[in-house]
Amino acid sequence: MNCTVIQRRLLSAEQPEQPAAEIKSHLAQCPACRAWLRRLVQIERQIPLLPVPPSTAKAELLRRLLGPAPADVARPALAELPRDWRSALAPGPKERGLRKLSIAFALAASLLIFALAWWSWPHDKTVPPAVSAQRAADQDKLDRRLHKVLLTEKPRERILQVAGLLEELLDEATKMVDDAERVDQWARFCVRVVSKDLMEQARQLPPPERSTVLKEVASRLIATESKASHRVADLSHSDPKSAASFDRIALAARKGEKALRALMNA
Repeated sequence: MNCTVIQRRLLSAEQPEQPAAEIKSHLAQCPACRAWLRRLVQIERQIPLLPVPPSTAKAELLRRLLGPAPADVARPALAELPRDWRSALAPGPKERGLRKLSIAFALAASLLIFALAWWSWPHDKTVPPAVSAQRAADQDKLDRRLHKVLLTEKPRERILQVAGLLEELLDEATKMVDDAERVDQWARFCVRVVSKDLMEQARQLPPPERSTVLKEVASRLIATESKASHRVADLSHSDPKSAASFDRIALAARKGEKALRALMNA
């Protein structure tokens, strides 16, 4: 499931702070959705705190309906009800004012809830054709670079070149922080390289070479995680979206390093 599906399911849940197992799995790997969930839970907790002014109109109406009639006023027969009987039940100026104020506060609260929900709901953004074409061209170049690396004949050289490609991608993403969408594209590709291609190449290594080669690659992944984490710290306030992208790279590198060490000990 992608981020849009996850966020919509959280928004429709009765208790978003207790997501289902498949949603927890996504949240564990997606800092953007974790931040989104924190905002949603905060909204859910603050809605009951919206002030609603008390109204005495209901109590006054019941008092008039149930209260005893004055002794010196004869009760009219049913057929002789006065034409303006409704006026006896109508609230006075004070009650009308309080009722209008209550309605105004209720409308304001409703508008606030709607605005918060609208702000939290993920909206699709139309991507200009030129930008879409550029992203497609970038993705094609990234795929070609990876394909070229995977054509390396020796497994040892192949996995080392995959690790080198990951380091190059991180350096390139660091230089394009002014374009958060492009950084996101690079980050997603980095995650793919680590979780899929790097691990596939690691499993193809001959057992005698695994200890030495995987130890070197694992060390390089630690350095990649550290570098990406520093970018997260630098951008967390000025550019949260790019920070989330670098956080994904750091998380992928950390998981990759653990997976390689587990493969070394297998």
